[in-house]
Amino acid sequence: MLSICFIHAFPLNSDMWREQMKYFSAKARCIAVDLPGFGGTPHDTISENPSMHEYALYVERIIQGIVQKDKGHKLCIVGLSMGGYVAMYIIRRGFVVPDFLVLANTRSQADSEEAKQRRFKIIEEIEKRKSIEPVISAYLPALAPDEGKLREDILDMVKLTSPEGARKALYAMATRDDSTDYVKSFPGKLLCIGSEKDTLSPPEVVRSMCRNDKEFKFIEGCGHLSAMERPDIFNKILEDFLEIR
Repeated sequence: MLSICFIHAFPLNSDMWREQMKYFSAKARCIAVDLPGFGGTPHDTISENPSMHEYALYVERIIQGIVQKDKGHKLCIVGLSMGGYVAMYIIRRGFVVPDFLVLANTRSQADSEEAKQRRFKIIEEIEKRKSIEPVISAYLPALAPDEGKLREDILDMVKLTSPEGARKALYAMATRDDSTDYVKSFPGKLLCIGSEKDTLSPPEVVRSMCRNDKEFKFIEGCGHLSAMERPDIFNKILEDFLEIR
């Protein structure tokens, strides 16, 4: 039996995985998590200024409540963008050890000082305006530069993100530690997915997490949200990686 846990990007929610949930539900037990403050979930299950450890613990509890790691049972964790940060903290902590780890459109390095200050600036705007609008203004151009259904879907998801949930996530991302050594020493099977047009996590940054060329897959003509933009290619890459049909 195989279980797949999908962890969403900031500032979206589990609905970003709808095409993966549809595709893989007949092949595996699938879980798409809504992190605290996203998708209508309460934000008060984590502290005021949370660390990424708290998000990892939140997901671990969900996995442990649903997935029984019996003999022969396999677990895959898939994280995109912020979801990748959470996935990396899960393997750092070591309480839940997946057999497969998929890191898409993300990076193992900690934020640079410049990136931290950008996040803190958005936090200030959220606190001042008591609104999710600063997040939309800051992230939408990179997530969906073109008008169309993808942008509409992203906006629908972002509007379900509470301002406080976004503030907490931004703080956790800004203060997270470097996870490179943990990714490089991951004992299971690793896959990193990068996209040609991703300006937030460029493909060369994603590729740097890999231990060899086989662990990296590249999606042409695609931006940051590869699972949403090209679900057909993303699903085929994941299917081949997991060797399921």
